[in-house]
Amino acid sequence: MSLANNNKIFILAGESSSDWIGSCIMQGLKKDIKDLNFFGVGGSYMIKEGLTAVYEINTFNIIGFLNTIYNFKKLNNHLNEIVKLILKEKPKVVITIDTKGFSFALAKQLKLKFLKNKFKCPLIHFVPPTIWAYGKTRFKKWKNLHDGLFCLFKKEVDIFKKLNTECSYVGNPIIEKVLKYNNKNGLRIISDKFYCNPKHINCLLLPGSRESELKYLLPEFISLIKNKNPKLANINWIIPTTKFQYNEVNSKIKSFNIATNTRVVVLEENYELLKYADLAIACSGTITLELVLFKVPTIAIYKSDLLSAFIGRLLVDFNNVLLPNFLLGDKLVPFLFQENCNSLHISNLLIKFIEDLDNKKKQFRKYSELILNNMDYKKSKEFDFSTNSSKEIIRIINNYNY
Repeated sequence: MSLANNNKIFILAGESSSDWIGSCIMQGLKKDIKDLNFFGVGGSYMIKEGLTAVYEINTFNIIGFLNTIYNFKKLNNHLNEIVKLILKEKPKVVITIDTKGFSFALAKQLKLKFLKNKFKCPLIHFVPPTIWAYGKTRFKKWKNLHDGLFCLFKKEVDIFKKLNTECSYVGNPIIEKVLKYNNKNGLRIISDKFYCNPKHINCLLLPGSRESELKYLLPEFISLIKNKNPKLANINWIIPTTKFQYNEVNSKIKSFNIATNTRVVVLEENYELLKYADLAIACSGTITLELVLFKVPTIAIYKSDLLSAFIGRLLVDFNNVLLPNFLLGDKLVPFLFQENCNSLHISNLLIKFIEDLDNKKKQFRKYSELILNNMDYKKSKEFDFSTNSSKEIIRIINNYNY
C-alpha cells in the first residue's frame, strides 16, 4: 500500500510508557506501507524503529498542577514549534499517544491552523483520557476533536459509547510485551545477573519516570532501604529506572552508603526483572499493570506537591486510579497516597506482604490470568496490536477527505 506522494507521518509520545506503544504502531505501519518517514517526539524504542525525533521524550514528561504551571511557557513554545513543523512538512497523518494535556492542545491548535493554512490531515489519538478515574467532565473538551480514537483496554469501549463517542479497542502492546517475555526461555535470574544474594527476597522499587515523581518518592525508598527492622533484612533492593534518570538515582544511592544491597538498573534494558521479582513497590502508573501481569505482588504509591495532591483528591476516583484495580473491579493492589506514602507506612505494608508472600503470589497469579482473559488475549493467539492499529490508521487515511 502507498501513501501516494506523501510518506510522512508525524507521531508523538511524550512519556516513557508511550514510547513502547509508539514503536509498536510504527512496526505495524512499516509492514503495510513501504518507505515511511516518521518524525515527531519519542524515545529510544521509537527512534530504533526509525523516528526522527525533534525533541527528547522527557521534554513533555511533566505531571502535577504546579509543574504544569511552571513549565507552561516552555511547553507552549514547543507546541508552536511543532505546529509550524507539521504545517511545513505536511504529513499524511498526525498520531498522538497519551501525553493527554499536550496532545489535546496540539490537536486543538492544529484544527485552527489547518483552516487558516488550507491544509488538513487526519488527527488520531491513542490512549484517551482516563475518564473512569478522573470523571466524565474531563472528556467533554475531547469530544469530536480527533478523526480516530483508540483505547488499550476493552472495558473502555462501553464507557465511551455511553458518552456517544466511538473509541475502538485494538489490543494492548504492554500486555503483548509481557506475554513475549513470559514465553522466553534462558533468561538469567536476578541473583546471577545483578550479583544479588540468591537466598534473599527480590524487591523492586520503581520511583516513576518523571522528575517530580523521583523528587518525592526516591527519598522514601532510601529511608525504606535504611530501615533496620529485622523483617526487612533479607531483601535484595533493585531500583529499575529510565536511561535519563539512571545517573541521578545511582549517585544518590551511593551517597547514602546503601549500595551494597541495592542495585540501580535501566528498566528497558532489563525488562526480564519483572519476570523474576518476588515483590514490588511502584509509582502509580502503567507499571502497576505490567507487574500484575507478571504476577508480582505489588504495592502502589504516589506523592506530589500539596496543591496537586489537594486538587487530585477532588478530581480522582481512587477506586479506579490504578489500572489493574480498574480492570478487575477489585482492590487487588493497595495504594498509599500523599501523607500515607512514607517509609513507615510502606515498610509496614511490605512486611505484611512478606509474611503472607505465598498467598499473595497465588492471588496475583489468579488475577493476572483474569485480566488476560478479559482483554481477549486468552481467546485469540492472533490478536495483535501492531497489526490492528496499522489497519485502523490506514483505513482512516484512505477514507479521509484531503
